[in-house]
Amino acid sequence: MFVKLTRRQVLKLIATATATATLSPLLHARAQYLTAPSGDRRNDEWELRGRAIYTLSFYEKPDTKSERLETLARDKDFQILGEVHAPFSKHNDLWYRTPLGYVHSAWVLPVKVYPPQPFVADIGEWGIWGEVSQIYTEAYTHPNVNSGRRYRFYGGTVFYVVEAFEDEEGTGWYKVVDDYPPKTISYQWVLAKDMRRIPRAELAPIHPFVGDKRIEVDLAAQTLTCFEGEESIFETKVASGYGEFGTVTGEKCVLLKQASRHMSNVPYTEPTEENPAPDPSDIFDLPGVPWNTFFDLDGSAIHGAYWHNDFGLPRSHGCLNVPIDAARFVYLWTHPIGGYEDEFIQSDCRVGTKIRIF
Repeated sequence: MFVKLTRRQVLKLIATATATATLSPLLHARAQYLTAPSGDRRNDEWELRGRAIYTLSFYEKPDTKSERLETLARDKDFQILGEVHAPFSKHNDLWYRTPLGYVHSAWVLPVKVYPPQPFVADIGEWGIWGEVSQIYTEAYTHPNVNSGRRYRFYGGTVFYVVEAFEDEEGTGWYKVVDDYPPKTISYQWVLAKDMRRIPRAELAPIHPFVGDKRIEVDLAAQTLTCFEGEESIFETKVASGYGEFGTVTGEKCVLLKQASRHMSNVPYTEPTEENPAPDPSDIFDLPGVPWNTFFDLDGSAIHGAYWHNDFGLPRSHGCLNVPIDAARFVYLWTHPIGGYEDEFIQSDCRVGTKIRIF
Protein backbone atom coordinates (compact mmCIF):
# COMPACT_ATOMS: atom_id res chain seq x y z
CA MET A 1 0.00 0.00 0.00
CA PHE A 2 1.35 3.42 -1.01
CA VAL A 3 0.19 6.64 0.63
CA LYS A 4 1.69 9.99 -0.36
CA LEU A 5 0.51 12.82 1.88
CA THR A 6 -0.12 16.27 0.53
CA ARG A 7 0.31 19.27 2.81
CA ARG A 8 -3.47 19.52 3.02
CA GLN A 9 -3.73 15.90 4.19
CA VAL A 10 -1.04 16.48 6.81
CA LEU A 11 -2.97 19.46 8.16
CA LYS A 12 -6.16 17.37 8.16
CA LEU A 13 -4.39 14.61 10.05
CA ILE A 14 -3.12 17.06 12.65
CA ALA A 15 -6.54 18.67 13.03
CA THR A 16 -8.51 15.43 13.28
CA ALA A 17 -6.07 14.06 15.83
CA THR A 18 -7.97 16.14 18.36
CA ALA A 19 -10.79 13.61 18.30
CA THR A 20 -8.81 10.52 19.24
CA ALA A 21 -7.81 10.72 22.90
CA THR A 22 -9.75 9.13 25.76
CA LEU A 23 -11.66 10.35 28.75
CA SER A 24 -10.62 13.82 29.84
CA PRO A 25 -9.35 14.53 33.33
CA LEU A 26 -11.09 17.21 35.37
CA LEU A 27 -8.61 20.01 35.95
CA HIS A 28 -9.44 21.27 39.40
CA ALA A 29 -7.71 19.49 42.30
CA ARG A 30 -4.46 20.56 43.98
CA ALA A 31 -1.58 18.13 44.46
CA GLN A 32 1.21 17.81 46.99
CA TYR A 33 4.57 18.44 45.33
CA LEU A 34 7.42 16.13 46.15
CA THR A 35 9.94 18.49 47.71
CA ALA A 36 13.54 17.65 48.50
CA PRO A 37 16.59 19.80 49.24
CA SER A 38 18.44 20.36 45.99
CA GLY A 39 21.54 18.64 47.33
CA ASP A 40 19.80 15.36 48.23
CA ARG A 41 19.81 13.93 44.71
CA ARG A 42 21.48 14.60 41.39
CA ASN A 43 19.38 16.35 38.78
CA ASP A 44 19.11 13.15 36.73
CA GLU A 45 18.04 10.90 39.62
CA TRP A 46 14.35 10.23 39.97
CA GLU A 47 11.93 8.65 42.41
CA LEU A 48 8.93 6.65 41.22
CA ARG A 49 5.74 8.11 42.63
CA GLY A 50 2.08 7.61 41.90
CA ARG A 51 -0.43 10.34 41.09
CA ALA A 52 -4.05 9.75 42.00
CA ILE A 53 -5.94 10.20 38.74
CA TYR A 54 -9.19 9.94 40.67
CA THR A 55 -9.96 9.36 44.35
CA LEU A 56 -8.03 6.29 45.50
CA SER A 57 -8.45 3.76 48.29
CA PHE A 58 -5.47 1.97 49.88
CA TYR A 59 -5.85 -1.45 51.46
CA GLU A 60 -3.99 -3.60 53.98
CA LYS A 61 -3.66 -6.30 51.31
CA PRO A 62 -4.00 -6.25 47.50
CA ASP A 63 -7.66 -7.08 47.96
CA THR A 64 -10.63 -4.71 48.16
CA LYS A 65 -12.15 -6.92 50.86
CA SER A 66 -9.24 -6.24 53.20
CA GLU A 67 -9.12 -3.28 55.58
CA ARG A 68 -9.14 0.13 53.94
CA LEU A 69 -6.22 2.10 55.36
CA GLU A 70 -6.29 5.41 53.54
CA THR A 71 -8.08 7.47 50.90
CA LEU A 72 -6.41 10.09 48.72
CA ALA A 73 -8.06 12.74 46.57
CA ARG A 74 -7.28 13.40 42.92
CA ASP A 75 -3.74 14.60 42.14
CA LYS A 76 -2.29 13.66 45.53
CA ASP A 77 0.93 11.68 45.22
CA PHE A 78 2.72 8.89 47.06
CA GLN A 79 5.80 6.72 46.77
CA ILE A 80 5.55 3.48 44.79
CA LEU A 81 7.60 0.77 46.51
CA GLY A 82 6.87 -2.15 44.22
CA GLU A 83 4.36 -4.12 42.16
CA VAL A 84 2.27 -7.17 42.96
CA HIS A 85 -0.26 -9.14 40.98
CA ALA A 86 -3.53 -10.10 42.61
CA PRO A 87 -7.09 -10.68 41.35
CA PHE A 88 -9.05 -7.54 40.52
CA SER A 89 -10.36 -7.54 36.95
CA LYS A 90 -9.95 -9.91 34.01
CA HIS A 91 -7.68 -7.52 32.13
CA ASN A 92 -5.70 -5.85 34.94
CA ASP A 93 -4.37 -7.56 38.06
CA LEU A 94 -1.58 -5.05 38.79
CA TRP A 95 -1.41 -3.45 42.25
CA TYR A 96 1.17 -1.07 43.70
CA ARG A 97 2.73 -1.45 47.13
CA THR A 98 3.05 1.93 48.85
CA PRO A 99 3.73 3.29 52.36
CA LEU A 100 -0.03 3.85 52.60
CA GLY A 101 -0.95 0.27 51.72
CA TYR A 102 -1.86 -1.47 48.48
CA VAL A 103 -3.66 0.35 45.68
CA HIS A 104 -4.90 -0.94 42.35
CA SER A 105 -3.07 0.50 39.36
CA ALA A 106 -6.01 1.52 37.13
CA TRP A 107 -6.25 5.11 38.36
CA VAL A 108 -2.63 5.63 39.42
CA LEU A 109 -0.21 7.29 37.04
CA PRO A 110 3.39 6.24 37.77
CA VAL A 111 5.55 9.36 37.46
CA LYS A 112 9.33 9.69 37.49
CA VAL A 113 9.75 12.66 39.83
CA TYR A 114 13.07 14.51 39.63
CA PRO A 115 14.59 17.11 41.95
CA PRO A 116 13.95 20.72 40.92
CA GLN A 117 15.65 21.06 37.54
CA PRO A 118 18.34 23.61 36.68
CA PHE A 119 17.30 26.47 34.43
CA VAL A 120 18.69 26.17 30.91
CA ALA A 121 18.96 29.77 29.77
CA ASP A 122 20.54 28.98 26.38
CA ILE A 123 18.14 26.66 24.56
CA GLY A 124 19.65 27.37 21.14
CA GLU A 125 18.01 28.76 18.04
CA TRP A 126 15.54 25.89 17.63
CA GLY A 127 14.73 25.20 21.29
CA ILE A 128 14.56 21.98 23.30
CA TRP A 129 12.17 19.17 24.14
CA GLY A 130 10.98 19.20 27.75
CA GLU A 131 9.23 16.64 29.92
CA VAL A 132 7.25 17.60 33.02
CA SER A 133 9.35 16.18 35.85
CA GLN A 134 7.00 16.73 38.80
CA ILE A 135 3.59 15.28 39.62
CA TYR A 136 2.22 18.29 37.79
CA THR A 137 3.03 21.89 37.00
CA GLU A 138 0.73 24.80 36.30
CA ALA A 139 0.71 26.40 32.84
CA TYR A 140 0.52 30.19 32.92
CA THR A 141 -0.38 32.71 30.24
CA HIS A 142 2.71 34.80 31.13
CA PRO A 143 5.98 34.11 33.03
CA ASN A 144 4.43 35.23 36.30
CA VAL A 145 2.68 33.15 38.98
CA ASN A 146 0.06 35.88 39.28
CA SER A 147 -0.93 35.61 35.62
CA GLY A 148 -3.81 33.50 34.34
CA ARG A 149 -3.66 29.71 34.24
CA ARG A 150 -5.17 27.67 31.45
CA TYR A 151 -4.00 24.12 32.07
CA ARG A 152 -2.29 21.80 34.47
CA PHE A 153 0.49 19.85 32.79
CA TYR A 154 1.00 16.41 34.31
CA GLY A 155 4.18 14.44 34.92
CA GLY A 156 5.39 12.61 31.81
CA THR A 157 3.80 15.01 29.33
CA VAL A 158 6.09 16.40 26.64
CA PHE A 159 6.34 19.91 25.20
CA TYR A 160 8.40 21.85 22.68
CA VAL A 161 10.21 24.66 24.53
CA VAL A 162 10.79 27.70 22.30
CA GLU A 163 11.96 30.34 24.76
CA ALA A 164 13.70 30.62 28.13
CA PHE A 165 13.19 33.64 30.38
CA GLU A 166 14.53 34.64 33.79
CA ASP A 167 12.38 37.09 35.77
CA GLU A 168 13.54 39.88 38.09
CA GLU A 169 13.59 37.48 41.05
CA GLY A 170 15.89 35.04 39.24
CA THR A 171 13.17 32.47 38.56
CA GLY A 172 13.53 30.56 35.31
CA TRP A 173 10.59 30.06 32.95
CA TYR A 174 10.03 28.11 29.73
CA LYS A 175 7.66 29.10 26.95
CA VAL A 176 6.11 25.99 25.42
CA VAL A 177 4.05 25.41 22.29
CA ASP A 178 0.39 24.58 22.88
CA ASP A 179 -1.02 23.58 19.50
CA TYR A 180 -4.76 23.83 20.08
CA PRO A 181 -6.84 24.95 18.26
CA PRO A 182 -4.98 23.21 15.43
CA LYS A 183 -5.21 26.18 13.06
CA THR A 184 -3.40 28.46 15.49
CA ILE A 185 -0.23 28.38 17.56
CA SER A 186 -0.53 29.48 21.16
CA TYR A 187 1.91 29.31 24.04
CA GLN A 188 1.99 28.62 27.77
CA TRP A 189 4.67 29.37 30.38
CA VAL A 190 5.88 26.86 32.97
CA LEU A 191 8.39 27.02 35.80
CA ALA A 192 11.72 25.70 34.54
CA LYS A 193 12.33 23.78 37.76
CA ASP A 194 9.36 21.55 36.93
CA MET A 195 10.49 20.59 33.43
CA ARG A 196 13.38 18.29 32.55
CA ARG A 197 15.32 18.96 29.39
CA ILE A 198 15.20 15.79 27.28
CA PRO A 199 18.77 15.07 26.15
CA ARG A 200 19.41 14.35 22.48
CA ALA A 201 20.71 10.90 23.40
CA GLU A 202 17.28 9.91 24.77
CA LEU A 203 15.72 10.58 21.36
CA ALA A 204 18.16 8.42 19.42
CA PRO A 205 16.32 5.95 17.15
CA ILE A 206 16.10 2.34 18.32
CA HIS A 207 17.55 -0.26 15.90
CA PRO A 208 17.41 2.24 13.01
CA PHE A 209 19.05 -0.03 10.44
CA VAL A 210 16.65 -2.93 10.82
CA GLY A 211 14.50 -2.85 7.72
CA ASP A 212 12.03 -5.64 8.36
CA LYS A 213 9.96 -4.02 11.10
CA ARG A 214 6.23 -4.33 11.66
CA ILE A 215 3.63 -3.86 14.38
CA GLU A 216 0.71 -6.20 15.01
CA VAL A 217 -2.24 -5.09 17.13
CA ASP A 218 -4.64 -7.77 18.38
CA LEU A 219 -7.83 -5.97 19.41
CA ALA A 220 -9.35 -9.09 20.98
CA ALA A 221 -6.30 -9.53 23.21
CA GLN A 222 -5.70 -5.75 23.47
CA THR A 223 -2.00 -6.17 22.75
CA LEU A 224 0.54 -4.45 20.53
CA THR A 225 3.65 -6.36 19.43
CA CYS A 226 6.72 -5.05 17.61
CA PHE A 227 8.48 -7.49 15.27
CA GLU A 228 11.88 -7.48 13.62
CA GLY A 229 11.51 -10.15 11.03
CA GLU A 230 9.84 -13.03 12.86
CA GLU A 231 11.25 -12.05 16.24
CA SER A 232 8.98 -10.33 18.74
CA ILE A 233 11.10 -7.69 20.48
CA PHE A 234 8.50 -5.65 22.39
CA GLU A 235 4.94 -6.12 23.59
CA THR A 236 2.54 -3.95 25.55
CA LYS A 237 -1.12 -3.85 26.44
CA VAL A 238 -3.26 -1.24 24.72
CA ALA A 239 -6.57 0.49 25.32
CA SER A 240 -8.21 0.69 21.91
CA GLY A 241 -11.32 2.49 20.68
CA TYR A 242 -14.61 1.80 22.39
CA GLY A 243 -18.12 1.47 20.93
CA GLU A 244 -18.78 3.89 18.06
CA PHE A 245 -15.15 5.03 18.33
CA GLY A 246 -13.75 1.57 17.68
CA THR A 247 -10.19 1.43 16.32
CA VAL A 248 -10.12 0.78 12.58
CA THR A 249 -8.75 -2.56 11.45
CA GLY A 250 -6.66 -3.44 8.42
CA GLU A 251 -3.22 -2.87 6.97
CA LYS A 252 -1.86 0.52 8.08
CA CYS A 253 1.51 2.25 8.25
CA VAL A 254 3.20 5.08 10.11
CA LEU A 255 2.22 8.34 8.40
CA LEU A 256 3.29 10.97 10.92
CA LYS A 257 5.11 11.15 14.25
CA GLN A 258 4.92 13.92 16.84
CA ALA A 259 6.65 13.94 20.21
CA SER A 260 3.86 16.14 21.62
CA ARG A 261 0.25 16.69 20.66
CA HIS A 262 -2.66 18.57 22.23
CA MET A 263 -5.69 16.33 21.75
CA SER A 264 -9.10 17.87 22.26
CA ASN A 265 -12.61 17.85 20.90
CA VAL A 266 -13.57 21.12 22.56
CA PRO A 267 -15.28 23.12 19.77
CA TYR A 268 -13.23 26.07 18.54
CA THR A 269 -15.67 26.97 15.75
CA GLU A 270 -19.44 27.25 15.65
CA PRO A 271 -21.10 23.81 15.32
CA THR A 272 -22.57 22.96 11.93
CA GLU A 273 -24.71 20.12 10.62
CA GLU A 274 -21.58 18.57 9.16
CA ASN A 275 -19.53 19.12 12.33
CA PRO A 276 -21.95 19.09 15.28
CA ALA A 277 -20.80 19.86 18.81
CA PRO A 278 -19.81 16.77 20.83
CA ASP A 279 -21.94 15.57 23.68
CA PRO A 280 -20.87 17.58 26.78
CA SER A 281 -20.30 14.33 28.68
CA ASP A 282 -17.84 13.25 25.98
CA ILE A 283 -15.61 16.34 25.98
CA PHE A 284 -11.86 15.89 26.45
CA ASP A 285 -8.99 18.39 26.42
CA LEU A 286 -5.53 16.87 26.81
CA PRO A 287 -2.37 18.98 26.32
CA GLY A 288 1.06 17.42 25.91
CA VAL A 289 -0.01 13.91 24.87
CA PRO A 290 3.40 12.23 24.50
CA TRP A 291 5.03 10.18 21.76
CA ASN A 292 2.40 10.05 19.01
CA THR A 293 2.71 7.63 16.09
CA PHE A 294 -0.15 8.30 13.64
CA PHE A 295 -1.32 5.55 11.32
CA ASP A 296 -4.34 6.93 9.41
CA LEU A 297 -5.69 10.18 8.00
CA ASP A 298 -8.49 10.32 10.58
CA GLY A 299 -5.88 11.09 13.23
CA SER A 300 -5.66 7.71 14.97
CA ALA A 301 -2.34 7.15 16.71
CA ILE A 302 -0.38 5.03 19.12
CA HIS A 303 0.37 7.38 22.01
CA GLY A 304 1.03 7.59 25.72
CA ALA A 305 -1.85 8.13 28.14
CA TYR A 306 -1.68 10.04 31.42
CA TRP A 307 -5.42 10.09 32.23
CA HIS A 308 -5.68 6.38 33.03
CA ASN A 309 -3.43 3.40 33.68
CA ASP A 310 -5.89 0.65 32.81
CA PHE A 311 -4.70 -1.05 29.64
CA GLY A 312 -6.13 -4.23 28.20
CA LEU A 313 -9.68 -2.87 27.79
CA PRO A 314 -11.18 -0.70 25.01
CA ARG A 315 -11.67 2.83 26.36
CA SER A 316 -10.42 5.36 23.77
CA HIS A 317 -11.85 7.48 20.97
CA GLY A 318 -10.14 5.36 18.32
CA CYS A 319 -6.48 5.68 19.21
CA LEU A 320 -4.31 3.01 20.77
CA ASN A 321 -3.49 4.21 24.29
CA VAL A 322 -0.35 2.66 25.75
CA PRO A 323 1.82 3.44 28.81
CA ILE A 324 4.05 6.47 28.27
CA ASP A 325 7.30 4.45 28.23
CA ALA A 326 5.79 2.06 25.67
CA ALA A 327 4.71 4.97 23.47
CA ARG A 328 8.25 6.36 23.60
CA PHE A 329 9.64 3.00 22.47
CA VAL A 330 7.24 2.79 19.51
CA TYR A 331 7.98 6.40 18.55
CA LEU A 332 11.76 5.84 18.54
CA TRP A 333 11.68 2.35 17.02
CA THR A 334 9.38 2.90 14.05
CA HIS A 335 10.32 4.29 10.66
CA PRO A 336 10.60 7.01 9.49
CA ILE A 337 13.54 8.19 11.55
CA GLY A 338 13.50 11.80 12.65
CA GLY A 339 15.99 14.18 14.17
CA TYR A 340 15.92 15.93 17.53
CA GLU A 341 14.72 19.17 15.94
CA ASP A 342 11.74 17.65 14.14
CA GLU A 343 8.30 18.64 15.39
CA PHE A 344 6.64 16.62 12.62
CA ILE A 345 8.14 13.48 11.12
CA GLN A 346 6.15 12.80 7.95
CA SER A 347 6.09 9.54 6.07
CA ASP A 348 4.18 7.33 3.65
CA CYS A 349 3.78 3.60 3.28
CA ARG A 350 6.95 3.22 1.24
CA VAL A 351 8.93 4.13 4.35
CA GLY A 352 6.61 4.07 7.37
CA THR A 353 6.62 0.92 9.48
CA LYS A 354 3.73 -1.38 8.64
CA ILE A 355 0.97 -1.75 11.23
CA ARG A 356 -1.55 -4.59 11.04
CA ILE A 357 -4.65 -4.15 13.22
CA PHE A 358 -6.99 -7.12 13.52
